[in-house]
Amino acid sequence: MKINRLWILLHGFTCFALCGSSLAQEPQGIRLPENSRLVWAVVGEGVQIYDAKSNPAGGYKWALKAPEAELKDMSGKLVGKHFAGPGWSANDGSEIEGALPPLTTWTSDGAKNIAWLLVAVKSRSGAGVLDKVDYVVRISTEGGVPPDELPTSERETARVNYRAIYLFLQKVG
Repeated sequence: MKINRLWILLHGFTCFALCGSSLAQEPQGIRLPENSRLVWAVVGEGVQIYDAKSNPAGGYKWALKAPEAELKDMSGKLVGKHFAGPGWSANDGSEIEGALPPLTTWTSDGAKNIAWLLVAVKSRSGAGVLDKVDYVVRISTEGGVPPDELPTSERETARVNYRAIYLFLQKVG
């Protein structure tokens, strides 16, 4: 699937350039960290993986195990991966891990979409596009919430498709 700037415009942006420039307008409802600039913007497409866990109230419930997603640039080219940690890696060899819990979460539009997040970076490795990133923002989410039907045993796993825009920000000044 080809991803273009129009898709981003329709999901909360009004103006930005991809690398090395400031975000001209914040996504709706989000307060981005002061003195930060956009380093990289990608679309994540993949799954949120949920495992069944015992529910203290009885039965079982879904618990997030990990994301598993490809990161794509605006032309749809694979440029990295998103994985448990939470972690992000770029094809240039740079990698970051985010701190949990997130600094901020926002309820996304629709009960079937995972929340929007602002995550601080706690560690980095490798040289490349991610080596100076201080924050990751997940916005414009589609899908990814656990199934409505509760699990019936602890052996169950659910892989739920999702899509989101990831913004990688650097502190400046």
